[in-house]
Amino acid sequence: MDRRGFCKTFLFMPLFASSFDLLKKIRGHVELQILASSPDKYIVPLLGEIQKYGLLQGQNFSALSFQPQKAALIEALSQHRWVQVQNPSLADFVISFFRLSKPVPGSFSLVRNKTVWDIRFKKLLSIWEELNRTHASLLTVVSSSQRGLKLQRGSKASVYIEGRKVERLSLRNNYSKSFVSASGRVKVLVEDGRVRVIDSTCPQKICLHSAPIALEGERIICAPNHFLLEIEAQNSVDTVIG
Repeated sequence: MDRRGFCKTFLFMPLFASSFDLLKKIRGHVELQILASSPDKYIVPLLGEIQKYGLLQGQNFSALSFQPQKAALIEALSQHRWVQVQNPSLADFVISFFRLSKPVPGSFSLVRNKTVWDIRFKKLLSIWEELNRTHASLLTVVSSSQRGLKLQRGSKASVYIEGRKVERLSLRNNYSKSFVSASGRVKVLVEDGRVRVIDSTCPQKICLHSAPIALEGERIICAPNHFLLEIEAQNSVDTVIG
């Protein structure tokens, strides 16, 4: 994806808006998504820049699920000022790992309350440019802690466009449905209690290569179309997957 394509991806904030003004508006539950084959190379500088503005506060982290770079990522964080804890409920932020079905250009994004924010300013812009020159299928998600989260299958999925909830989908029947935003179109398929994206007008098709979701709090995000699909949780905790 070239810079023009990325600019079309994120339309919520100006590209070179004041970093302080932007970040002070999006405090609260935050998730940082890093699409990179070697997330350990980028997570420290990305978190360092973001934490300067009070996002993802705290020193303790917990790493969920297994992937080949997990040990290197934990070591990279531990060598700086972050401390690993085994219990996610005691962590200030939680790290999860997910694989796409096909490699796509590397990138990162910040998501808060169903909305994608452009944070490519100053040092972060150069990190994004380096990431975008390579392809990756590993998505690393760093999320502010979801205390009390229970991983169980959901019965409904919420659809958000440009941060606004537009529909609830039942997962009890098999069917497909299309959604249109100002930027394009996304089609989803509900099948066997799971939901996934089966067609999209976005250029990189990251959402199309994401695995089906079924557990409460799981998400699929299509940034170019300002589209977010999320399995509803009974306790309404805003949780993360990728």
